[in-house]
Amino acid sequence: MRILLIDASITLRQQCARYLGSHWPGAELQSAEAAVPQRTRASDGLNGLQRYDVLLLHNRPADNTGNVPAAIAWLRHWQERIPGLPPAIVLCGQGGEDLAVQAMKLGAADYLRQDKLTPERLTGAISDAILERARANDHALARGRHGTQAARRAGDHAEPLIAPTVPVDISAIGVAAASDAPRINGYRLLRMIGSGGTSKVFLAERLPRLGQPAPVPAQVVLKILDAHLMNGFFIERFIREYRIISTVQNEHVSRIYDQGVTDEHVYIAMEYFPGGDLRARLGSRKDSANGPRLTSMQTLRVVTQVARALDAIHSAGVIHRDLKPNNIMFRQTGHLALVDFGVARQMSEHTITATGGLIATPLYMSPEQCLGKPQDARSDLYSLGVMLYEMFTGQRLFESDNVAAIAFSHVHGEIPRLPAALAGYQSLMDRLLAKNPDERFQSARELFGYIAY
Repeated sequence: MRILLIDASITLRQQCARYLGSHWPGAELQSAEAAVPQRTRASDGLNGLQRYDVLLLHNRPADNTGNVPAAIAWLRHWQERIPGLPPAIVLCGQGGEDLAVQAMKLGAADYLRQDKLTPERLTGAISDAILERARANDHALARGRHGTQAARRAGDHAEPLIAPTVPVDISAIGVAAASDAPRINGYRLLRMIGSGGTSKVFLAERLPRLGQPAPVPAQVVLKILDAHLMNGFFIERFIREYRIISTVQNEHVSRIYDQGVTDEHVYIAMEYFPGGDLRARLGSRKDSANGPRLTSMQTLRVVTQVARALDAIHSAGVIHRDLKPNNIMFRQTGHLALVDFGVARQMSEHTITATGGLIATPLYMSPEQCLGKPQDARSDLYSLGVMLYEMFTGQRLFESDNVAAIAFSHVHGEIPRLPAALAGYQSLMDRLLAKNPDERFQSARELFGYIAY
């Protein structure tokens, strides 16, 4: 978590640093001086404000010259000039409530009295501000505004979870589409980037229709059901994936652009992620000797955003059931999204499998999943806990080439202890990886609140 404290005294800076450090040990608190907007410079640290999660503004009262208080002047100056401005919380002195109200009318998220400042009030206000901003982003998408300037300000300009990536050279992705590759009207297949038991996945270019402007985005991922699997069961399951994803409007769930059925194929056109997947950022098994590749704060950022995605799909009555690093994708901005709902199901439906066997990835399956027992949203949270351990340590939770041995460990193995430097996160790990679902977090929203607060 990154927090910028603007125009505060040394005493206030030390107080905030102490309060925040006791609650979020890995939080970064930086300070900047900005008496009035007209005197701000790049050296004042006010460039790149989107890098911060929250701004804390010291609302010094107006002096006897009639100047506008600093926080008020600052908000007026920057509110319209910086897209995606982080939520701002005003810290005011005694008797400064009127000034704080003015600041809130200008968009401040909250205000706190300095003489009544406590660790709980400060961290609670910050958590509320972050959560409220996240909800506002989701509401904007739900209203269908994700193609508008407002949604771009709320999403694409927001602080990325991990540093933005350099666009991948298309020629380095997968292999060139073969001459006998499927032909889908309106698309030109560029590269084959994956192949599974039921479908092939291509990077494709959307072709403009006669008299219509060029489609945006131009490049998409086209998932095409294999022709020899064109039977009722697989078609139903494939179409269900499109239906499930299209019902969820959340910035951390992949976007769907098209779905169709031809004489020979069923296909889904979905968002292309040039930033790759979380698996690539964690490294392969041979990289594990070098330790984790994400910092603890980067790890928590990933977990909170995945929790928001899970909250969205769970609220729609959907369980993912195959949560793993390969299904966490990154946009070029560094923001992540949850993908691949091929084995997802509605909570009211029975499990859809061809043979009654395992259909998810054993490394990340919950104990109840391994035992073939009924599953609910808490099963996805266990899978997230497995990923959390891997992100923290650089090691797999249970390492084996034997599927049965991994399943046995999920059901009976002990929850490992984190290294001493990460011991403060052990309670989080224990609750996510509890064998009994009743002992886990009961919802993704509860998990989000636990980390935020």
